[in-house]
Amino acid sequence: MLGHVKSLQELFEIQLNYAYDCEKKLVEKGLPTMIEKAGSPELRAALQQHLGETREQVIRLEQIFGSLGLEANTKSNAIFNEMSSAVKDSISNIEESPLRDAALIANGNIVEHYEIATYGSLVAFARELGYGQAAMLLEQTLEEEKNANAVLTQIATRLMNPRAARAQSV
Repeated sequence: MLGHVKSLQELFEIQLNYAYDCEKKLVEKGLPTMIEKAGSPELRAALQQHLGETREQVIRLEQIFGSLGLEANTKSNAIFNEMSSAVKDSISNIEESPLRDAALIANGNIVEHYEIATYGSLVAFARELGYGQAAMLLEQTLEEEKNANAVLTQIATRLMNPRAARAQSV
């Protein structure tokens, strides 16, 4: 829970910590697990590329913390923890197949939408607080998250969903 937040600055810092926690968890475990469990080479390649971007996003967040004189902390977030749990459920409850890949993509899209919302808010907060450099770095990450979401959607609609549907009807 947030607790009693008294300023936009405080809200910005909390959300920045949430974003940092999310990206760190994605780099350390989330994306590597999804890459390992994905059956499709196209999905694995897309996730691998986004893992590289996510590593850069962690560095960008650390730059923002440093430039603002803040300590980079992870602040665990129940929303992200639930999304991580959904990925684990997909992996453990669906055998390796196009269906599992379709589920992993759906889980990935959910995470990307959460990140798009988070970074969109952070960009707006940074601008309002006069943090132009932070806003530019956050905007770069926001664009990467939008692109990752679009790539996952394209893989789903072009490959995984049709394959999963065909496998089901057999």
